[in-house]
Amino acid sequence: MAFDHQAHGLPAPLVHIGFPKALSSWMQKSLFKPEQGFLNVLDSLHTTIGLIDPAPFSFDESLCIRFIEEALKNYPDRNNLVPVCSAEALIGNPYCGGYNAKQNADRVKQLFPEARILLIVREQRQLMRSLYKTMVVWGMPHSIKRLLNPTDTSMAPQFNLDFMRFDLATAYYQQIFGPENVLVLPYEAFIQEPKDFTHRILQHANCTATAAFEKLPWGKRVNKNQPLINLYLQRLENIMLSTPFNYAGPFASTEERGRQRIKRSKNNPLPEFTHNWFEDDFRQIVSEAFAGKFASSNHRLQELTGLDLGAYGYEMPDTIA
Repeated sequence: MAFDHQAHGLPAPLVHIGFPKALSSWMQKSLFKPEQGFLNVLDSLHTTIGLIDPAPFSFDESLCIRFIEEALKNYPDRNNLVPVCSAEALIGNPYCGGYNAKQNADRVKQLFPEARILLIVREQRQLMRSLYKTMVVWGMPHSIKRLLNPTDTSMAPQFNLDFMRFDLATAYYQQIFGPENVLVLPYEAFIQEPKDFTHRILQHANCTATAAFEKLPWGKRVNKNQPLINLYLQRLENIMLSTPFNYAGPFASTEERGRQRIKRSKNNPLPEFTHNWFEDDFRQIVSEAFAGKFASSNHRLQELTGLDLGAYGYEMPDTIA
């Protein structure tokens, strides 16, 4: 049973599918609000519970429908607000190489068959730094070298570079929803021209800018970069913690320990110059591992979307030495 937006007097929904670390928090906290013309009918938490988490043969869209119906009760006077579902995890589990990305896409199609899709991409080297930060803060003990060189992948899904080959997801969503219903924007475009970037999202969603548009916090960063030295120290601690990444850890990873990890990750306990040491080493490892790996994917994405990715620093065939 699909969500019948017309029965509720609502336009076609907008489904924001990712990427993590590519403006998701800013849009969820600032843009996808009633004062901006949007109605959040399925937030990230309920999307995870109802759509992403169910086992392959256990998905039942009626649970998501119940979540949506509950959300709609809070807005009896909806005034043609655009329903939105925003959950960056829809693009796939980053820890496991996005193994469930296609399954998520099929479930989105089943629940929102007439949706318009929004995908925000980010230059792969910069995205990798932010993804790695998140993985370590949430308990992963692997070094960046280990993460980028998975072993025994047939035994358990692990990180792989296909997760950041954006053309793969783009092509599939265009196939099942139609190219005209899939908008792909680079994160870097927001950094350069935030208002133009946001206007494109509104146009794609058939949402008219309200008086509150000019009050959006254009320069606010919801998630700031964290010193890599903290991630190195946290990774060593993670070896001792029992988490989904490391069942053998002798100490339980409690909620309080999780809060302390996040708090520590925002401060550099060592002199500033040591931060540069770790940044340079991390940058070199990632640059060497990524060299030549995304050019053809980015070129295809450019053909699928009409974006000028080279202008934003994405690797293209003619930039490979």
